[in-house]
Amino acid sequence: MVEVKNLTKHFKIKKNNFFKSPEIVKALDGIDFSIPKGKTFGLVGESGSGKTTAARSLLRLIEPDKGEIKIDGQRVDLLIRKDLKRFRKKTQLVFQDPYSSLNPRMTVGNIIAEPIKIEGRTSQTERQKRLQELVSLVGLQTDHLERYPHEFSGGQRQRIGIARAIALNPKFIVLDEPVSALDVSIQAQILNLLADLQEKMDLTYLFVAHDLAVVKHMSDKIAVMYLGKIVEENTKEELYHKPLHPYTQNLLKSIPKIKIEKKILSFSGEIPSPENPPAGCHFHPRCPQAKPLCQQKYPEMKSVGKGRVACFLYS
Repeated sequence: MVEVKNLTKHFKIKKNNFFKSPEIVKALDGIDFSIPKGKTFGLVGESGSGKTTAARSLLRLIEPDKGEIKIDGQRVDLLIRKDLKRFRKKTQLVFQDPYSSLNPRMTVGNIIAEPIKIEGRTSQTERQKRLQELVSLVGLQTDHLERYPHEFSGGQRQRIGIARAIALNPKFIVLDEPVSALDVSIQAQILNLLADLQEKMDLTYLFVAHDLAVVKHMSDKIAVMYLGKIVEENTKEELYHKPLHPYTQNLLKSIPKIKIEKKILSFSGEIPSPENPPAGCHFHPRCPQAKPLCQQKYPEMKSVGKGRVACFLYS
């Protein structure tokens, strides 16, 4: 369904000093992954790892510098503006903040109906029928259509955003931290709703998050990002029971009561600035298992068991 090869995006950061050249931030530095139809692919990492840039580049909301993006057999990276507009009916995005992503001046009915109106292929009667179907699918009531976003809780607002996302029956949805702004008690309800919709509509998801416990609940396969690169990719069963990369191992330690087979050395410090990443393996300054070689070159992605990892511990 989704195939990504060598996806790259660099940003130029201008400095106040006229005589200094702009800094280059390698937000994405050649990542590869694929998502089978009807499955969920989790993308995790600390803030600044590049996961949101990757998600938005897939939909061409951010223009990638290079790389190949294929969704449902179509080369998205080659589409011109006219074709891109038609393509976007197949894809949608659910945002992190369920309040700021909704127009406060529009009723819920108008918010959900907006993509249907833009498509322009249905009558008023058909739109109204579709609206009733959509609110029922996401667990809302018909009388909610006449209300405004501020009248709803965070969980209900996210349901509105999800209803808008599925209005045109997309095939692929990017979920950008869809529950991180919600109370813990509400998160499970939204995740279960997304799982139900995936089964009913045969949807394919890219699930972006920093919470590994949430990603485990949703994903079939998971990739871990660090400073613009994927450092490990594996099935959720393998990744949670036998993590390969030292960075993944320590991320898993942040999940309460998780059991890992072997003792793991901890690391300290924050993720380095993407403007000036460390030479060699970007993780080596924080890695308790770093070798001298880690400071000299970046490890290639290597297949280990059912997964892939970029680490010299497996060379």
